[in-house]
Amino acid sequence: MKNIIKNKMVGVLLGATIIVSSCSEDLLDLEPVDSLSSNSVFVNQQGANAAVLGMYSGLAGGNNLGFRMNVVGDIASNDVSHTGSFNTWRDLDLKNWDAVNGEIGSIWASAYNNINRANNIIQNVDGIDMAQALKDQYKGEALFVRALNHFNLTNYFGDVPLVLRATAAPIDESYFVSRDPKSTVLQRVQQDLTEAISLLPASYSSNNNTRHRATRGAAQALLARLYLYTGNYAEAAAAASSVISNTTYSLVSFENMVASKGTQEAIFELFFDANNQNPVTFWYGRDNGGRYEFGVTPSLWNAYQPGDLRRASSIREEAPGVFVNFKYRDNTTGTDGVHVIRLAEMYLIRAEARVRTGDFAGAAADLQVIRRRAFNDQTIVVTLPNDVEQAIDIILAERRLEFAFEGHRWHDLVRTGRAVTEFELPAFRTLLPIPLNARDVNPNLTQNPGY
Repeated sequence: MKNIIKNKMVGVLLGATIIVSSCSEDLLDLEPVDSLSSNSVFVNQQGANAAVLGMYSGLAGGNNLGFRMNVVGDIASNDVSHTGSFNTWRDLDLKNWDAVNGEIGSIWASAYNNINRANNIIQNVDGIDMAQALKDQYKGEALFVRALNHFNLTNYFGDVPLVLRATAAPIDESYFVSRDPKSTVLQRVQQDLTEAISLLPASYSSNNNTRHRATRGAAQALLARLYLYTGNYAEAAAAASSVISNTTYSLVSFENMVASKGTQEAIFELFFDANNQNPVTFWYGRDNGGRYEFGVTPSLWNAYQPGDLRRASSIREEAPGVFVNFKYRDNTTGTDGVHVIRLAEMYLIRAEARVRTGDFAGAAADLQVIRRRAFNDQTIVVTLPNDVEQAIDIILAERRLEFAFEGHRWHDLVRTGRAVTEFELPAFRTLLPIPLNARDVNPNLTQNPGY
């Protein structure tokens, strides 16, 4: 019982567990919880690989990017509406969330759990007897995942604890972490991604692995997103350009990108199969036992222009005024992939960064690439007004159509200062509250103002 209590305590403190989880549950029972996971997992290449696969499994989990990490923001935006019965989701739709909202607590805990898995790999992989290239790869993958989780946390919560060491028993006061300034966390995200770029391979022997495991291109793409969010626009354009020029990636038809996994457009994608199903389809779906907890707003449906092929691949009108997410459509076996980063984002990152640096013609050229694909019309010519805010509004509108249900809309409106006006929100609600259960256990976690 003592060990169980310690495990639960760490889970609330950091959102992490003591032992590195993996795809094989047997690994969890090799030694008592009070023992360091490195004694039972990080002993050879097989154990290290299992830990890396477990890290990806956690990232694809229902409380992380496999479901809640994106949907919490999407339902808070103007793209998704609540059509079910869970009060936690209703409150997010109404923008009336509080510190006891279970969906918010779940994404906090899952992100720190995943960070802990990554930290275990980073700390222990160098001590394993295996090829240096494989050590570098595993470490690079863990740095990428740690950076991605810290980045997502700052987007929702602002200042958050920067956790750079793995949790191990016995638990002492050093685990009562405080929140670090958002700028400090993002500086470390940049550092992690820069190091990951130097360690990760450009590709893997299997094409699918190149899509669902972190590569050099994935780290460069996430760095481009980070630069955009932090206002480093010249760097954002340069990082996006390096990915766009990478022949590993190319745009495919929008329907092919949605209906197939591992296309040339995918830079980093979560894969699912019948044994490890994508939960998004269950929560959005209306047929084959789907819960239909979420619908699609008429606002998003009406935002698409006639002839825009993206609407037919993203939304289905199942009855007059009843709009259903069609981007995740396999509600039988749950095999739909979830795009975390894809090539179209690099074009729109570069377009926004170019506008911010005064290159309106270059931005229009990037937007033109996306629109020509959306309408399957290579004669489309795009021009942008020579006004920064007007041009940004156009690009944000394009991002909304392109990335519907992929977790971008809320963060786009918050980072550009448009959420307060768009939703008539008090400014403090552009950040989520720090979950109460984490603060109950950890007295050093302060609350965001207003909650």
